[in-house]
Amino acid sequence: MSQWYFDESGEQRGPVSEEEIQSLLAANKIHQGTMLWTEGMIDWKPAGSISAFQASPYASPVSDPTSSVDWSGYVPSGPQVRPWVRYWARTFDFLLFCLLVGATVVAVWPEAAEMNDTFLGIILLLGYNFIEPAFLTTIGTTPFKALLCVRLRKSDGAKLTYLQGLSRIFSVWIRGQGLGIPLVALITGITSYNRLSNDSITWWDREGGFTVTHRNVAWWRWVILIGLFAGFIGLMMTADEV
Repeated sequence: MSQWYFDESGEQRGPVSEEEIQSLLAANKIHQGTMLWTEGMIDWKPAGSISAFQASPYASPVSDPTSSVDWSGYVPSGPQVRPWVRYWARTFDFLLFCLLVGATVVAVWPEAAEMNDTFLGIILLLGYNFIEPAFLTTIGTTPFKALLCVRLRKSDGAKLTYLQGLSRIFSVWIRGQGLGIPLVALITGITSYNRLSNDSITWWDREGGFTVTHRNVAWWRWVILIGLFAGFIGLMMTADEV
């Protein structure tokens, strides 16, 4: 019988049996991002990437079964490490927020249009951090996560609470987006991309015990995304001319 070791706050624990690992996961004493190792493995891996310990990524929510989004029939498909899909989903959610908020603010306070673009971008990114958690805790997704078939849940299949979503997005903002500061954001973005590609999980999802799953994105969804992007660029060009 395999004997497993697991990481707990930077300290190695074990050996324990496969059944004990499953019990720890069920009791939420460890989570899908907890690093595990057993004899025969080249390196430590998160529990969520090991078939014996994977939680059903499409299980119906346990702690909060109500949702206005129907995830019934949601079955992950294709590769489950898709950093670019996650990037575009978040980017377009943010652009939609900027469009709506920007139009409202400029209508009320026209001088805001004269603000430094970098500073304004940082302010908008900070503001968005309080909006995404509200989507996640109510409907369980965001507009473009839904469009690109990205699903974010806790390890038990439940939706995130507002505070969990807030903690997660601030971690993304600092460690993944470098506070929106151009050069810093480039460095943190590359580092996060490599981490997700190599470890199959990001820092924030590992530490928070969250699971991100994907379905193959139908061609028409990409057509919608490209069309919206073209519309956004056209709108920006028109605004500059005005």
